[in-house]
Amino acid sequence: MNVTHQILKAAEELFFRYGVKSITMDDIAKHLGMSKRTIYENYSAKDDIVQELLLVHRNKIVYDIETYRQKSKDAIEEIILNMHHLKDLSDIMNARLLLELKKFHPKAWSEYQKFKRTILIHYTSDNLKRGIMQGIYRKDIDIDILSRLSIEQIELNWNPEIFPNTRQDIIRIQLVILYHFMHGIVNIKGYRLIEKYMKSNLFPALLQR
Repeated sequence: MNVTHQILKAAEELFFRYGVKSITMDDIAKHLGMSKRTIYENYSAKDDIVQELLLVHRNKIVYDIETYRQKSKDAIEEIILNMHHLKDLSDIMNARLLLELKKFHPKAWSEYQKFKRTILIHYTSDNLKRGIMQGIYRKDIDIDILSRLSIEQIELNWNPEIFPNTRQDIIRIQLVILYHFMHGIVNIKGYRLIEKYMKSNLFPALLQR
């Protein structure tokens, strides 16, 4: 692992644990047992680290979504697999990270919003189309509106001003929102498929808290 990757990995661990605001370049250097000068030779400011980490996670999210799409047997299972990813992220991510990103790193926040409202909406739209083609989603759903709703509501549970809860509550809120969303778009066949997954090993493992 080269120096750049070491710095990114350390920064990610600290940001996820404590949030972005409270972590300084000194903290990252101490965490690595590395001189601050070495940090600055690779990144001129914390904002540069934040932006590069955002790019890394953006690429990973796209890779995971593509993997889940290929792995899943149907559109509902695809959503469930993505729910696992969100739960795993919730387990390690500081609840205030997104709010701090918005307030203190506007350029990174703008890039995140652009990614969310283009790439993520595209994948959500594809899932809705897939479900309709498979005969498990209602044919009358508005794909554009529901794609945007699906993406925006995921962010709600990270806002302590709306849900002032602990990390475990965040996970529960996240699952409840997505579970409710699925029931709003399925037809009878899709509902029965959700019930089938509920009785399998997929949902129980996801709902463990």
